[in-house]
Amino acid sequence: MPKKLIPFSTQANDYYAAKYVAEASLFYESKMLQLVGGDRDKLRASVPGVSLPHHLAYKLDSLCSPDGHRMYEFLIEYHTKKPSEGIYYGCRGITLSGFDHAKEIEQFRREREIVLPEMCQILNNTFPLKDFSHRFKLTDNANDNTYWLFWITLNEEEDIRKVGVTATTIIRNVFRRYLNGEALSNGALPEKSFEQEPTCFTHETYQALLDRIQYVNGDKTIDAQKTAEARAVFERFIIGAEYQRLIARDPNYPCAWRIQRNDRIDFGRMMVALFEYLYNHGLINKAFKTYERNETIHIPWTALFKVFLDMDGNVYTPAMKTQTMRPTKSARMDKEKAEWMNVIKECLKN
Repeated sequence: MPKKLIPFSTQANDYYAAKYVAEASLFYESKMLQLVGGDRDKLRASVPGVSLPHHLAYKLDSLCSPDGHRMYEFLIEYHTKKPSEGIYYGCRGITLSGFDHAKEIEQFRREREIVLPEMCQILNNTFPLKDFSHRFKLTDNANDNTYWLFWITLNEEEDIRKVGVTATTIIRNVFRRYLNGEALSNGALPEKSFEQEPTCFTHETYQALLDRIQYVNGDKTIDAQKTAEARAVFERFIIGAEYQRLIARDPNYPCAWRIQRNDRIDFGRMMVALFEYLYNHGLINKAFKTYERNETIHIPWTALFKVFLDMDGNVYTPAMKTQTMRPTKSARMDKEKAEWMNVIKECLKN
């Protein structure tokens, strides 16, 4: 007979809830404290007439609407009891005393549509690897005569000064220009077009690597038969290299191999020998060559770095390619090159 579960008391539930919320909050609180040199008093939060004891807020100078109805706050904020929300920044509107909050909210909403396109363009230009067109979030409340026009989550990996303060300053500058009567660009939010890169160490990444191995005819078309043979040789090499214990499948990823040698350059030398083998057997051709400095064949390093890891599970970097492809010419290097070619042939026997 199963044991009867005894429910926690309300007091115990409250204790554990507070304990785990406090633990989860430490990361965000310490990040906020970076803004004020650790002085928590400088992060006291409030809205007109109301203290917010569970909020930490870092504010820039506020702005007032020309008609004197509305105040605009530009701040970075964090709710210490809601760590799942994280840190966020943006513009909070405040309806000043004596004016109808519902009417002013409608004005805040109209103004938001005016400033966002210009704001998004400047933020996208400032942060080249980010696209803010999908990051503006709308409020779900309008309490205490306040209304967030929008807010943006500060991602965990983002620096609170370099991103948070910089972005909030940009937001304030755009509002300042608008409130001073300057015309802003309008239209849809500008979206960035990023190259669609596959994630690393997946089956899709491995297929993308195979797609880079091809025989190109003189008319720029791909020779299907030779390309298929080249890819088959590459896959046979993977099986043989595993058998020879040169590489081993890493079970931590959907599709990745670790090199089983301490010398990181060995991976580069092995790949050079493999692609020279493909070239020597007519499976990749001159159209697949670059002749850059000492590099005599094109090797898809970027694609390879998304499939292979070093012995310690670290990702290879372009520096490894440079070391591999720019060696000092010597008799020892010629001997080593021949030895690696023999390794490739042994792998392909299996």
